Amino acid sequence: MDKCETCEHLRNTDNRIAQTDDWVVALAPDQGYLGRCYVSLRSHKGSLAELSEHEWREFARVATALENAAKKAFEATPLNWACMMNNAYQRGEANPHVHWHFRPRYKTPVIINGTEFSDPLYGHHYDRDQRRRVDDKTFQAILSKLKGSVEL
Repeated sequence: MDKCETCEHLRNTDNRIAQTDDWVVALAPDQGYLGRCYVSLRSHKGSLAELSEHEWREFARVATALENAAKKAFEATPLNWACMMNNAYQRGEANPHVHWHFRPRYKTPVIINGTEFSDPLYGHHYDRDQRRRVDDKTFQAILSKLKGSVEL
């Protein structure tokens, strides 16, 4: 079976915003949408149907905390969620791992560390191809604001 990309990402603690017994919230390297995060199940399960009641309850708590943090830190609204594990099926034997993509949206531009983040498709479906790598200082500023706003 192919290695799991999500399990590999879980080993990186440099971009970690929060963690619970079952979930890890990590800031994505791609900040095409300011505050974009991954929320990954800490144990390796391949579908939402495999989640326990406890994991679902804890996910609800994490989702609430992350949404509140993005609103508090950056005045984000709406907040988009997606669970798309398609990459696990692109090569070799599939090895999916439950994780969520979190994309905050912004009606007006937000400036972090002198870098402007705008959302030209606000009110419409997000652009999956919108990419943006930011410098380390800006990345750390985003990470710090979210960490300081998450209440788990």
